[in-house]
Amino acid sequence: MYFFEWMAWWGGTLDEKGKAKVFGKEFMEERLQDFKEMLEEERPPLDQPVSDSPRSRGPVYAFNDAFLEMRSGSLEHYRGLLTPLALTLFLFGFGGAYGAIDFLLRGPNHNGIIDYLVGVIGVGGLTTGFWYCFFKFKFYIPIRWELFTHRRLLIRFNRKTRQVYLHRPKYAGGVMTMSWDKIVAAPEGVGMPLLLFWHPVDTGLPFATYAAVGKRSGTAQDLLDEWEFIRRYMEDGPESVPKPRVRSKIPWPWYSLEPQFEGLWPILRHGDWKLWLGKLLMSPAFLILGAGHWISQLLCWEPRWPKIICEAGQPGKPIPKLTTAEDYDPETCRRLYLNADLWVPEGHDPSTPAEEEKSGSQWLP
Repeated sequence: MYFFEWMAWWGGTLDEKGKAKVFGKEFMEERLQDFKEMLEEERPPLDQPVSDSPRSRGPVYAFNDAFLEMRSGSLEHYRGLLTPLALTLFLFGFGGAYGAIDFLLRGPNHNGIIDYLVGVIGVGGLTTGFWYCFFKFKFYIPIRWELFTHRRLLIRFNRKTRQVYLHRPKYAGGVMTMSWDKIVAAPEGVGMPLLLFWHPVDTGLPFATYAAVGKRSGTAQDLLDEWEFIRRYMEDGPESVPKPRVRSKIPWPWYSLEPQFEGLWPILRHGDWKLWLGKLLMSPAFLILGAGHWISQLLCWEPRWPKIICEAGQPGKPIPKLTTAEDYDPETCRRLYLNADLWVPEGHDPSTPAEEEKSGSQWLP
């Protein structure tokens, strides 16, 4: 489910009315205080190890001397919640349309003209009202979080160009090219994937960029090991880390059961029989969610990288330029700058000497 990615982009592209409604004066004052504290935090350099046991828990889709590609997405374990509901609504909408057309084509039946008119007006009216509300109130937005969209979100770390590429739907920011040297790691959210972050204070962009990488963690050490795996790969090369198992991108059904159980093993291993019994009783729910996850995978398409990113790092090929606000359409660009003060105070210059000393580093809160 791409709710987190959509929400982050939506919050950065609000118009004037939406911004005033969502973010008040008190919130802006808190953001300013957060910014001041952020500048005071010490950021260890990227060449500083954080773990003695680098490993990736996957899924890894590519691993070679040039780039490492992994699954991204913060709420993958919830994918499948919306699919059964959405398909039921679509069945109602298309079924109603079919019924109305069927009434029109058959004409009055043996029950009389009244039944015919009631059928046409009733079924046709309900169907028309359903599709009107569907588009009027933008019910299609949550459906696109896991249906009829990208099959998965991807993140690619390129050693040759020292860049990180994010592949997401357009409603969540689209394909982005970010600098490896400006990356921030936050490996402290147990039960969540590894969170990577590019803050405007470092990038100079008017918006922040997030990426959740890999599986949910069972322990804090899982996150440190995952980050150390990525860090060593980018800084020291693929020979410095254990070779991970590369997974196929074919949407096999058993792959859809994994997200529901990610991060549970350490908890179950140290739990008593009551915890095991509780998980056993909940297993039908996990199976239903996994089935919804698999159906959503089948009804989505495999994301493909732009040619310039596929060729990035090869001899004689151009290096992709870093993403800027101007890469988006004029209205989106305007809104990104409108909401820039959510991240940094107005007038802040990220190229000042004090900030240049802090650039090229990571946060480890």
